[in-house]
Amino acid sequence: MSVTRILTSLSLLVAGLALPGIAQAQLAEGAAELRPTDRVIGGADADLLVIEYASFACPHCAHFQTEVWPMIRSEFVETGLIRYSVRPMLTSPPQIAGAGVILSECVPDDRYFDAVDLLFHEQANIFETAREGGDVLAVYNRIAAATGGSAETLLACFQDTAANEYVNAVAVQASEDGIRSTPAFIIAGDLLAIGHPGDGEAGHNHAAAGPTVFLHGGEPLMIDGETVPGRLDEDSFRRIILHFLDESDSAD
Repeated sequence: MSVTRILTSLSLLVAGLALPGIAQAQLAEGAAELRPTDRVIGGADADLLVIEYASFACPHCAHFQTEVWPMIRSEFVETGLIRYSVRPMLTSPPQIAGAGVILSECVPDDRYFDAVDLLFHEQANIFETAREGGDVLAVYNRIAAATGGSAETLLACFQDTAANEYVNAVAVQASEDGIRSTPAFIIAGDLLAIGHPGDGEAGHNHAAAGPTVFLHGGEPLMIDGETVPGRLDEDSFRRIILHFLDESDSAD
C-alpha cells in the first residue's frame, strides 16, 4: 500500500509549504527553551541541553543517528552530563518525512527514541522500497511493531486528522524557529549548524568560501583558537560537547 495514498491529507497540507533552504538564519526567540511537546532524554539536572532538528527524510540526519548519536547517548546522556531533545521537521519528500513524524508519535511514549532510531536505520530501505514501488507501509509496520505499536494502530494514526495537522505544525514551527537545514542543533542557547562563514549575508560567495565549518550563533565556532571543520562524526561532536560543558562549568 502506498504511504502517499494513506497520507493524502498530509500531502495537501504540505504541498504549498515553502520548505527551508540551505542558508543559515537567526534563531528565533524562545526556540532554545524546552516546549511542552518536546521529547527529552536525560536527567533534568544535566549541565547542558542539546536540541536537534532532524528530518526522517534527511540522509545526513540518518548518518548522524547511526554514526554519532550512539556515542553521545553513552558518553554524555547516560552519564548525566546532557539532556537531549529531538524536534522533527520536514524535508523532501515530505510524505516520507511526515510518515516518520506520525509513526514516532504513535508508539508508546517510552519508546519514542527507539522509534526515531529505527526510522533512521531503516531510511535507506524505505527510500529503496518506495523507488521500486514496494510495500513501504510494511516497513513502517515492522518499525511500529518493534517499538510497542501495531499495524492497526499505525494505520489509524496515519489517517488521523490531528496527527496530520501536527506534521504541518512541526514544519511551520521549525521554519519559524529559523532552521534552514538538517541536522541542526541548539546548544548552549544558540544555533549550531554546518555552513560557511558569512552564510546568510547578501552576496556571499559560497564557491569561494572553502570547506564548511561549524557555525554557532551564525559565527564560526572556535575551540582552542581553531575553527571546527563541518563534519558529522564522533570526534567533532565529542569535542563540541566537551567545549560547551567546559564553558558551562566555567560559568558556574
